[in-house]
This record gives sequence, structure tokens and C-alpha cells, in this order.
Amino acid sequence: MDDEQSILDVAARHLLISGYEVLTAANGEEALEIYKANGDEIALVILDLSMPGMGGHKCLQELRSLSPEIKVIVSTGYSGDGDLQETMSSGVAALLSKPFSKNELLKTVRTVLDDQ
Repeated sequence: MDDEQSILDVAARHLLISGYEVLTAANGEEALEIYKANGDEIALVILDLSMPGMGGHKCLQELRSLSPEIKVIVSTGYSGDGDLQETMSSGVAALLSKPFSKNELLKTVRTVLDDQ
């Protein structure tokens, strides 16, 4: 989930080329609808923390109410984001700081998926 289409497209392309199935959402509301429809098939969610409308923190809370064990990576370009500390203490599996490289994305995703 990211409101910046270019970031969403590039990250999705890197993940697809690496063999992952990808669903994308441009905002928190869309992400929740996709999760409600496909939650049994979703192993990991990557959330942009700072977004208009329902941001990553609120979306994380809603996802946790649907699936307490969901693995979540938070992506943000703002190290001073007020929600970051609160979000990280909500059981987030990893932080992916923007801008991130293809290798950082793929390594973080693999690490979180492999962590049982």
C-alpha cells in the first residue's frame, strides 16, 4: 500500500520478477478491502505509514483486528513521523525506509516471510 504510484509500481515489479504474487492498494481503505477479499492468500503486507485518508497506522490496527498474526512491513520516508514509534511497537515485523533499493526490499520481504 502506497499513495505514490511510482513507488507502488516499482516495488510491485521487483516483487513480481522475484516470483512473488502481488496485490497493490493506493490507500488504506483499498488495502483493507483487498485483505478482506483475499486474506487467506496474503502472507505479508507492506504499508506506507504516511498517507492521506486512512494511513498506515490506522490500517495496521484494522488489519490486526481481522488477523492478529499478519506479518507487516512498514515503509516510510519520514524518520520523525509521530506514529512511527507507536506503529513499530504494534508488532510490525520490519521497517523499510524510503528510498529503498530493490535489494533492501527483497531482503526485508524474504527475512520477514522466513521468520516463523
